[in-house]
Amino acid sequence: MDDVLKLTKEQLDALREMGNIGSGNAATALAQFLNRKIDMDVPSAKILPLNEISRLIGGPEQQVMGIFLKVMGKLSGRFILLLPTTTAVKLLKALMPGFESSTPGKFSEMETSCMREIGNILAGAFLNALSVLTRVPMLNSLPSMAIDMAGALLDSVISDNAAVSDYVLMIETSFIESQENLRIHIFLLPDPKSLDRLLEILGVK
Repeated sequence: MDDVLKLTKEQLDALREMGNIGSGNAATALAQFLNRKIDMDVPSAKILPLNEISRLIGGPEQQVMGIFLKVMGKLSGRFILLLPTTTAVKLLKALMPGFESSTPGKFSEMETSCMREIGNILAGAFLNALSVLTRVPMLNSLPSMAIDMAGALLDSVISDNAAVSDYVLMIETSFIESQENLRIHIFLLPDPKSLDRLLEILGVK
């Protein structure tokens, strides 16, 4: 589907429910990894202008850590994990006893590797749930990571969509850990060519 603006309410509802299943599995994996209770916002499936996605996480000038993975296979796209750098510091403190960082955004190789592993675990759990639901194997690439303002990070990841449409389909949710107010945002952006196949599998083409 080249024009996501043509998606119907029924199709968006089906995509939202798919996101709910994937996000629930990812939240469970994160809770086990951190040994803490993790709550999850109700996932949303939205069609947004490319330049508005960063507003969901505090605006384009919000400094964030981005962990990016490609979704590969018959259903392809991108999986994005975005979190404020202050949240990344809190996660590292929970996972690495004795961790101290006075400069959010400056991480060692070991700390960076730890954050990439969190992204890998969340993406793997999310996509495994979708593979079971759709009966289509989905694999994720090794994660890459960057720290920058949200607008700049997202522009670099989704700029190739601009050649297809000024709008993007985004399946998004947030994970919340109330003890330290940790908020983690995950996004699944299906490639336009995979969207038709996904809608067919979900029975709402």
